[in-house]
Amino acid sequence: MSTAQKSESGPRTSALYIARAENQGGTDGTVQVENGPVLGTASPADPHRGPDSGFDPEQFVAMAWSTCLNATLEKVLDEHGLENDSRVRVEVELHREAEAPGYRFEPTAVVAIEGLEEDRARELADEAHARCPVSKLLSGPDVSTMRVEEFSAGA
Repeated sequence: MSTAQKSESGPRTSALYIARAENQGGTDGTVQVENGPVLGTASPADPHRGPDSGFDPEQFVAMAWSTCLNATLEKVLDEHGLENDSRVRVEVELHREAEAPGYRFEPTAVVAIEGLEEDRARELADEAHARCPVSKLLSGPDVSTMRVEEFSAGA
């Protein structure tokens, strides 16, 4: 099968990069990045969980989105000729499904850009959010939200 495929949104291009990770043991096991590190996994509900127990899925989602959105924001700032520092914090809430068995994530990105008025920071954050691959992945209806806050050094 060719790497260029047709999707609902139109033709797909060839992949620039493919990341592969494999989990064994769910939230009581490990996840290994192909040709990379092995990380322990843990359940957020484990009452015996310690600081070295491993990461839970919520943390992996938060790490991925915060890194991708801030990298995209840095590119947007650069394209606008701005050298302001930025920070993105992601909060991922785990909720039980109300109508069916199972769970759902409710992620929120909090963007802060040094030295900008809130309206300008929001414009740039919205531009980055629209371009960020992880934001796009999380952009289904009622999936993710984003807000802007004041930048403070060392926070």
